[in-house]
Amino acid sequence: DGRMISQDFLDMLRCPLAPTSRLRLESDRLVCERCALRFAIKDGFPILVVEEAELPVGCESTSQLPCQRESKT
Repeated sequence: DGRMISQDFLDMLRCPLAPTSRLRLESDRLVCERCALRFAIKDGFPILVVEEAELPVGCESTSQLPCQRESKT
């Protein structure tokens, strides 16, 4: 449940694939502002594990995320 995450804590969180990108709270998920990966929140704790994150619509793997394509060019 995202309501249990304080704003101070949220301000410190970053996406594991794009460490300069902040995460924003959307309902019961944290969403990367850059690549749109969606991380679950379980029992008030964000699960920032890339393999468990939901990919954005139209993306079939993490290698297709903008932050990953740009880092390889």
